Amino acid sequence: MHPTVLRWNSGWSWLGTIEISSYFVAVGVGMVLGTWLLWRWARARQLDRNDVLDLALWVAVFGLIGAKLMHVVADGYLSEYVNICFDPSQVFWDKWRVGAGYCRELHGIPQYDALRHYVGCVPTESNCLAWINLFAGGYTYYGGLLGGGAAAFLFIRRRKLPLWPTVDTLSWIVILGLGFGRIGCFFNGCCFGHVTDSWLGVVFPPGSPAWVEQGQQGLIDPRHGPLPVLPTQLFEAAAGFAIAAFQALWLERRKRYDGETFVVGVSLYATARIIIEFFRADPRGGFLGLSTSQLVGLATLVGMALVHRGRSRRSAETADGPPPPAEPPSAAAPSSPEPPPPAAGPSAPTD
Repeated sequence: MHPTVLRWNSGWSWLGTIEISSYFVAVGVGMVLGTWLLWRWARARQLDRNDVLDLALWVAVFGLIGAKLMHVVADGYLSEYVNICFDPSQVFWDKWRVGAGYCRELHGIPQYDALRHYVGCVPTESNCLAWINLFAGGYTYYGGLLGGGAAAFLFIRRRKLPLWPTVDTLSWIVILGLGFGRIGCFFNGCCFGHVTDSWLGVVFPPGSPAWVEQGQQGLIDPRHGPLPVLPTQLFEAAAGFAIAAFQALWLERRKRYDGETFVVGVSLYATARIIIEFFRADPRGGFLGLSTSQLVGLATLVGMALVHRGRSRRSAETADGPPPPAEPPSAAAPSSPEPPPPAAGPSAPTD
């Protein structure tokens, strides 16, 4: 596990320590590769490549913002971010999350029990920008999909790019980037799976998110390393790469209507994510026994079914062509005038 590539203490309490994580680097690699692939696609279709580069920038920026906002709202950290801004004394980080040395580095107040054992840390300095630290982790894919998707739609309409062909291409590029992001999650140690004794299990070092979670649940003590867990990050990375390859190399050449690559790709990802979520053990928001991502995934499947119905129906109508115009009513042939009845002659003589 290599969670941090660069760490720099700014010296300012409002900014804190800036860490460039492996997750952020992996996401950056995915963004650069995705931009290059989108540029090649635009060149092949003879589109304005400057428009496409601007589109990639919009999707990246608003995708990150959307991913961060959904993490704050839906993953259960909203109250902590609010308190760390307005009243840090209401925040408590237990010993598993923040060690005594790191507590002092953060200028926090170490907390001890009656036996003088360190139990946690209370921060003393407010940080209203903690939630938007883009250099750290804490992103959700569906938030990025909503933020980046909304920005892409507005930009495509504004620059008059072909809507559905562009969305089709963006869909597999974004899912490919997701695969790189999940590799970053693996290096960061987040988004881990349940404890396992199978050959699939991986062991993260002490201090990792898996170590913290297992310690908080009482599965280990601080003197021991964490237990092996399922590498659900790699499961999702493999799913993302496979779905993107299927979309780009097979489906794009055989799609029945513009937009089908998007519908199928997002539906496959939502299905894979719902399944993988059952094997994850990291803390995250949820409702009715399902995680937030599973609930959003179910709603996504319903939405994609509606889009498929509408797009396939419109494609069928276009293939059939417009109905033939009604023939104009033929002019009625002029009728010949009927001959007048014969004139009455003299009455025949009667006997």
